[in-house]
Amino acid sequence: MRSKITVAITLLVSILIIGVLGFKFVQGLSWVDAIYMTVITISTVGYREVELPNDQTKIFIVLLLLFSVVMVGYSVSVITEYVRSRGSLKDMREK
Repeated sequence: MRSKITVAITLLVSILIIGVLGFKFVQGLSWVDAIYMTVITISTVGYREVELPNDQTKIFIVLLLLFSVVMVGYSVSVITEYVRSRGSLKDMREK
């Protein structure tokens, strides 16, 4: 189970790094704006763009969204499974 947690955390950190670097170098945003755009894209909040994206950035956003939805979904399911299994083991020990 710990290896699944490690993979999930690695995927989340990787998508964050890829997103920040992508926005920084494809769109030319500042580091803070790149982090902001990555977080609102990955979380699918879509609050507002810092500046209007060019065509390359639009393609990057689409790819980032597709990969991040899958990665975040997987990570949430693994973490949820881990938390639930720990609760089940604790319940079994008490009985």
